[in-house]
Amino acid sequence: MKSKFFLWVIIWTIFFVSCKSASSKKENAANRIQKCTLIFRAPLNEVTVSVHKSIDNTYNFYYTHDKFEVKPNTSIHYELDVNDFEFVDCRFSDGSRSLLLVFPGDRIEISYEPQKITVTGNNAPGHDYFNENYVRKGYWYCYNSIERHITQVPLNYDSIWYYYEQMLLPYQSDLKQMEMLGSITPRFSYLLAKNLYYGLGNALPSIYGQWVVYNRKNYLIRDFQPSEEDIRNMLLHLNMLNDIPLEMSVDAPKMHYYLMDDLMIKYKFLDDETKEKVTNGYDFGRSTFFLLASDSLQLRWYGGELIRVLQSGTTFFNQEALLTYFGGKFPDSEYVAIIRKLIAEKAAEANEEVVVINPSPSSIKELMQIAGFKGKYAYVDLWATWCSPCTSEFQYNDDIHNLFAQYNNIVPVYISFDTDKKRWENALGHFNLKGYNILASKSLNEDIGMKVYHAKEVTLIPRYFLLDPAGNIVNDSLPGPSKSTLLRPILANLLK
Repeated sequence: MKSKFFLWVIIWTIFFVSCKSASSKKENAANRIQKCTLIFRAPLNEVTVSVHKSIDNTYNFYYTHDKFEVKPNTSIHYELDVNDFEFVDCRFSDGSRSLLLVFPGDRIEISYEPQKITVTGNNAPGHDYFNENYVRKGYWYCYNSIERHITQVPLNYDSIWYYYEQMLLPYQSDLKQMEMLGSITPRFSYLLAKNLYYGLGNALPSIYGQWVVYNRKNYLIRDFQPSEEDIRNMLLHLNMLNDIPLEMSVDAPKMHYYLMDDLMIKYKFLDDETKEKVTNGYDFGRSTFFLLASDSLQLRWYGGELIRVLQSGTTFFNQEALLTYFGGKFPDSEYVAIIRKLIAEKAAEANEEVVVINPSPSSIKELMQIAGFKGKYAYVDLWATWCSPCTSEFQYNDDIHNLFAQYNNIVPVYISFDTDKKRWENALGHFNLKGYNILASKSLNEDIGMKVYHAKEVTLIPRYFLLDPAGNIVNDSLPGPSKSTLLRPILANLLK
């Protein structure tokens, strides 16, 4: 296994060094230019674009810097400063997404059509390849393929590692071929290869993490219990992932994805004395393990998680302890400035429009008999505090309320299926759920289950549906707040 490891190191090192050395003088000159221009067009339909650009020179997944409307037959020119390179996340109101790897001096046009995005300009074929083969399916394809391989053969770590190697190589081969044809630059090829390595490389430790951190048995390996030898082999693979090549760590915070689960596993097997030395008395709960990471990765990970929590309310760590640590360690960072801004906005929000209906109506028909509903339609949002996809949608509630403001006969209704009433009440203020709020009774749960899900009770959430003034279901599966562009024509047709 060690000889294969060193051969693997040599292959990857040669690949990355050759890519890097191939960068032309022209590209180096371009890197001194600090502006990049993105041009957004929507030939057929109006669309809302949300732009996530880097924070503190690290990749930003959660925070929307700018949001704007793109109307047919117009274009929006969006300029941003780029330090060497940057991954820019562009999200559209129908749920579509385009992730771009940009450089100073780039001029890239993004043309939107429903469920179709066309990119032209610098490195356009590379952007298409990245979004189609990795952003939309790469990581989970890699994860599921490795998991299937593990379950279909006797557990053998040499075999697992070899299978993993073979999965990564086609991506590198495709990028090198595009580079040789001149459709992407050597610099683009080099950085995208690194990014793919980070993202796909996380599939293996994610699987191991399920076994040794969460004690979750693979659904096809019912009786598997990792032995000490299994754990040693897993840790060896984690070291191999991190050491190929060492220089890759320099750009890790700027990448779309990076290795993370390996730190969780390594932290689990530290002795108590070493853990105490690493944490220095801090305990963030489930996220404490990330104290093993470099400062730049901590900046990105902890900063991003705090922003996510302030926007969605779902947390898996001690938020107060992490805020204290993060604010003290990175007091002048852009992350801290954004976090303070979000906290201030939460505190300033007025909750007079958050209406609680108590007790819960027993049925949909009874719901529409509530005072204030007379003659109106109800856009119903089914959710729960423990459902992160549900709460993630709330950051787009302003889009929904702006849409409803165009009508005088529709009201938002939030029906929660929480069992912890106190937690639900706290969440109403946190998310500022303007509209009518109901903690579903057992009978309402069953009524919605029968009429919306055609089952005995509510199953998958979030789900959105429309009721007419008489309590009849007009549409039992509407787009959510993040897809307000798709919802707009539906309401226009129903409520005209």
